[in-house]
Amino acid sequence: MKVFTVTQNTSFLTAASILQKVISFVYFTIIARVIGVENTGVYFFAITFTTIFTVVADFGMGPVLTREVARYPDRSEQYLHTAFWSKVMFGVVSYGLVIFFVNILDYPYLTKLLVSISGVTMFFDNLHAAFYSVFRARKNLIYESIGIVSSQAITLVIGSLALFNHWSLYWLILAYTIPAFLNFIFSAICLKKIYGLIYRWSFNFDIFKMFFGFAFPFALAGIIGRLYAYSDSLLMSKMLSAQELGWWSVPYKISFAFQFVPVALSASIYPVMSALYLTQKKKIGYLFIKSWRYLFTVVFPISFGLIALATPVIIKLYKPQFAPAIPVLRILLISLIFGYLSFVTGATLNASNKQKT
Repeated sequence: MKVFTVTQNTSFLTAASILQKVISFVYFTIIARVIGVENTGVYFFAITFTTIFTVVADFGMGPVLTREVARYPDRSEQYLHTAFWSKVMFGVVSYGLVIFFVNILDYPYLTKLLVSISGVTMFFDNLHAAFYSVFRARKNLIYESIGIVSSQAITLVIGSLALFNHWSLYWLILAYTIPAFLNFIFSAICLKKIYGLIYRWSFNFDIFKMFFGFAFPFALAGIIGRLYAYSDSLLMSKMLSAQELGWWSVPYKISFAFQFVPVALSASIYPVMSALYLTQKKKIGYLFIKSWRYLFTVVFPISFGLIALATPVIIKLYKPQFAPAIPVLRILLISLIFGYLSFVTGATLNASNKQKT
């Protein structure tokens, strides 16, 4: 079967991530300009609220599946079956938590509806991630790249139709849900066709116990990380107005859009490092240093260049009504530097059985 190099896989996923972020950026910009600050705040919160629970749905199974399949390719099928059905179980629990908390926190009906639809998106995103974890372990990121770009393009089409035909706000969330389901089907078919895996109900409790033990630090770190990253929006939704949340959403989306470089690089080096850990541990350090140098070279021009252009970017793209977002954007762009480096650091620790660290 075809195996790609780190450079090739990074190129595939970087190109796909760039296209995804560009399409997503254009889509969000159109939304913000058409529906105004307050509705943008409500839309942004619905997606953000669900994102907090994504780590519960995955519960660290994705990174563990990638690492273990990279080390033991002959066990791909039995590992995938157990991890997949574990993700189904955790996904149902996660969706239940989403519905429970959005109701107990007493949000308006529209917000509850948007969050409940976004929760379905989370469920299918979690499932197709299991299939792509095996692709990553096999050092083959071309299909994930195709899935990323295609999903975002479908989102743009559905969302644009909804905006220009003045459909209800929940269609902007369905614009993510429909592609998530299609991506789930696409990834399952591709994995079966390329590697000949047979899908069936097969749950090995011994593998689950092993994976759960490995996954718990991943899950704990993920839950803490998501709370750190998204609790601000949750607090603002209760303490501030929808307009102020709308101001916050714009700089957040801009800074988030530029994370495609470390995401793609980490996805490429993680399975390579996982395999090297069994045979050539010293090469992990070399790959880590090389990755850091690459990220340093990329992140400083992006961060400080956008800080200098923050005012025209906000005013021209999002209209003067979003002007209060300018200083927030500048602060978030400084944090982008540290965020870039943390991706590779985390991937190196996880690949080296240091997930507890």
